[in-house]
Amino acid sequence: MMNHGKFFGTTSMGERGQVVIPSEAREELGFQSGEKFVVFGGPRKGTVILVKSEIMNKFANVFFNTSKRFEKLAKEILDKTDAEMEAEEEETK
Repeated sequence: MMNHGKFFGTTSMGERGQVVIPSEAREELGFQSGEKFVVFGGPRKGTVILVKSEIMNKFANVFFNTSKRFEKLAKEILDKTDAEMEAEEEETK
């Protein structure tokens, strides 16, 4: 079953573009004053997603570490394939 989150209430945007996150949401989600967020806009106008910067940093680290492992594995496979192809060419000469 997919969890789509929880409804915490409504808020409004002030003149300077500031939006207050409801106190229940801040408490339950562990948001602290001064917390940094990455802001995403959805493909439909009117959608905004806030993600804690520390979560995005963790995700980026996992992604890049996985990417490095994948690149290493791909290089090993390509090197092995190249060596096998060279061996086959030598055999056919």
